[in-house]
Amino acid sequence: AIRDMMRTLAVCHTVVPEGDLTDPSKIVYQAESPDEGALTAFAKAMGWFFCGKTSTHTTLKVHDKDEVFEVLNVNKFNSARKRMSVVCRTPEGRIVLYCKGADNVMLERLAPAQPAQQRMASQLGVYATEGLRTLVLAQRELSEEEWAAWNTVHHAASTAIDDREGALERAAEEVEKDMVVVGATAIEDK
Repeated sequence: AIRDMMRTLAVCHTVVPEGDLTDPSKIVYQAESPDEGALTAFAKAMGWFFCGKTSTHTTLKVHDKDEVFEVLNVNKFNSARKRMSVVCRTPEGRIVLYCKGADNVMLERLAPAQPAQQRMASQLGVYATEGLRTLVLAQRELSEEEWAAWNTVHHAASTAIDDREGALERAAEEVEKDMVVVGATAIEDK
């Protein structure tokens, strides 16, 4: 459970590491938002060091052991979607969608009847009334066949001449569903 949450924080982002990639103390994360940088830095502090990214792979050093994720697809964040996701082949060979986003859009995309879901939604409400920005973290394992079928849709959307952004959003909708919640965050607005 903790591993799934930390993997989501360490893999599902657009952060770029700069500095000495072999030394966590010398890494500076360049992030599109302060929250994304803070969450990636938190994962690093907890032993899930995001230390490298190429267009096809993300590398973590997890308690001094390298973990390489093959990045298969990225569904980018935008203000309408209020979430982002990545589909990766994990070091164990599984295909997993890692997703994070605003609680109001994520809760409706979770698989039904998860034991902690109601308790989490209630706690997120408490955090929101305290003025904290909340995110829900979730994942979904895909079979090779599910991913191959969806990847065809995603590829067609990414190469569409007309309404590419709309096509990519519709493709993301198809895969960002029936997810299992792995955690939530609440960050103070400073």
